[in-house]
Amino acid sequence: MSKKLLTTLIALAMLATLFVGIPTTEANVPIRVVINGNPLALEVAPVIQNGRTLVPMRAIFEALGARVHWDEATSTVTAYRRERAIVLQIGSRTAWVNGPPRQLDVPPVIVGGRTMVPLRFVAEALGAEVAWRDVPPTVTVTHTPYVVPPVGGTLSLGSIADPVNLNPIIGGDTASAAVHSRTNWGLVRSDTNLEPMNAIADRWVWDQPALIWRFWLNPNVRWHDGTPLTARDVKFTFDTIAHADYDGPRRPAVTHVQEVVVVNPHLVEFRMRQIDAGFLFNAASLGLLPHHILGNVPVREHRAHAFSRNVMGNGPYIFTRWVSGQFVEMTRNPDFFQGGNRPYINSVIIRTYPDINVMQAAWETGDIDFFAALMTDHIDRIMREHANRAYFREVPAHAYDYMGFNLVHPILSDLRVREALVVGLDRRAMVDTVLDRRGRVIHSHQVPTSWATGATGLNLYEHSAVRARQLLEAAGWRVPAGSRDGVRMKDGQRLRIRLMTNSGNVIRADIASLAESYWRRIGVEVVVEIIEWSVMLDRWSRSDFDLTLIGWSLGLDPDPFTMFHSSQGVPNAAGVIIGFNRGQFRNAEVDRLIEAGRATMDVAERRRIYQQLDVVLNRELPYLWIFQRTQVTAIANRIQGVQWGSIGTWFNEAWYVRR
Repeated sequence: MSKKLLTTLIALAMLATLFVGIPTTEANVPIRVVINGNPLALEVAPVIQNGRTLVPMRAIFEALGARVHWDEATSTVTAYRRERAIVLQIGSRTAWVNGPPRQLDVPPVIVGGRTMVPLRFVAEALGAEVAWRDVPPTVTVTHTPYVVPPVGGTLSLGSIADPVNLNPIIGGDTASAAVHSRTNWGLVRSDTNLEPMNAIADRWVWDQPALIWRFWLNPNVRWHDGTPLTARDVKFTFDTIAHADYDGPRRPAVTHVQEVVVVNPHLVEFRMRQIDAGFLFNAASLGLLPHHILGNVPVREHRAHAFSRNVMGNGPYIFTRWVSGQFVEMTRNPDFFQGGNRPYINSVIIRTYPDINVMQAAWETGDIDFFAALMTDHIDRIMREHANRAYFREVPAHAYDYMGFNLVHPILSDLRVREALVVGLDRRAMVDTVLDRRGRVIHSHQVPTSWATGATGLNLYEHSAVRARQLLEAAGWRVPAGSRDGVRMKDGQRLRIRLMTNSGNVIRADIASLAESYWRRIGVEVVVEIIEWSVMLDRWSRSDFDLTLIGWSLGLDPDPFTMFHSSQGVPNAAGVIIGFNRGQFRNAEVDRLIEAGRATMDVAERRRIYQQLDVVLNRELPYLWIFQRTQVTAIANRIQGVQWGSIGTWFNEAWYVRR
């Protein structure tokens, strides 16, 4: 074979490899891209690589309503379409869609000086549908164009308690969280499928061999005073939580963080001591603090600092004012980084009411627009009478109501007494009466809306006054001969228990009243204490209670570290328990299981661990679990754009007032 012929054959072979897997028509006939029936004008023709069509990035993103940013230093394309963020790197098969990484069949490339991106991947990531037609070669993209709602109006909400603290790493109550969720965003949040998605961070990656979480921040985010939000703010927030003088409830979120490192203004690393499987939801979702406001304030002074009542945020709404006992007001952030005129509502007012009945009446008269959980005995009437002015949605709450035992109390430290109190209550009757059958009895921590639910072999603690009396007898509590009130005694002490709950909550007042009645029948004297929310939280934090009737709004990660781990039930020098183990529950097996659940990223293994943990908690009874409610949410027709997940409403920055 001549040298010339050999050279020609090699050249032909090299050329052929460029078209492996490409039909002849695709190689020779131009590929058309049609979006909603209209041809897409392209400066550079589409190309096919590895069977995938690539098109110029700017043309496809803009045709689908996304804003595009090109970072030449890192060869990175970032596209934003409202809450969505898509990140691609030239030559890399790793892309990021709404935060977490995804793998591509083919990487973006440069062709003719233009950045070419995989069409199907981009379009589907933005919610479009894609189809291929062979003759002529055509990619058809179908999507629903977004109509930007009008900007304006006021959204009025209600609450039966004032916020406790507007600092997002200190306030841990639901009234404070209603403000935090609108003013101070964290690195991540959740989507309607309860999966982590982008917020302040566009994307992230977990480097398990190095034990490093890396977060890339959206470069468009600014604090409400116009100061750019940078990695320094992220480091400052988490260094504050880890500081020895920090006295808020969030320290468990940073237990395994060894160091927070600012790589550059928009890249931050969390270098971990070990795996922390719940990190994204337990830590990265925490609202951030502005370093330029609080950076020179000693950590021990944060709680009392003016920031706690006049918060500076980064989210869709700007804190305006707080009149204690009356309302909190927030106004629209015109420079919110999502763009597209979001948020659409000019102002949000959270009005404070003395109790839930008054708040519900305010919704019925139109003083507030949104009511998250209608009173169960009024639901049918309200849905009938207000059908023309409101819409309704019924969803299970990702939450539960319970009574927490003070386990250092000399009476309640006895498991037999705790079990007697559980079986002495008819919790099914409570669901039927107090909740009008909208709810279910629960028996341990993982509720049915948790992905870790499903433990088998749980003790159901069916109601039995006979069994309750037997347990109390076995514990040495007996009714004295000739007793007039039937209250049991032991060693000269009456079986007397204080039951503390918050004012303004009719459901909890009803539960307390029923518990008092049920327990009287088995010889237990109950003193019900209904007190103001902030006062109750203070007493609760100091373990100044026998039984606390309260509830948990649960996080999306099932890790219960802060509630049940022994380390979270230790009082500090001031007598305050910083964690949420306010009953001071201590159990070595529970500690071991909680730590094991945090130490693996295997979801199936974590589910197995948490189900095993549920069995132990169900046996040891740190709580008297009562029920998970099913909520009926009522929203005035004037409020539109509300998106729903399986456990409630989402994306409040997308809500708008209908004109």
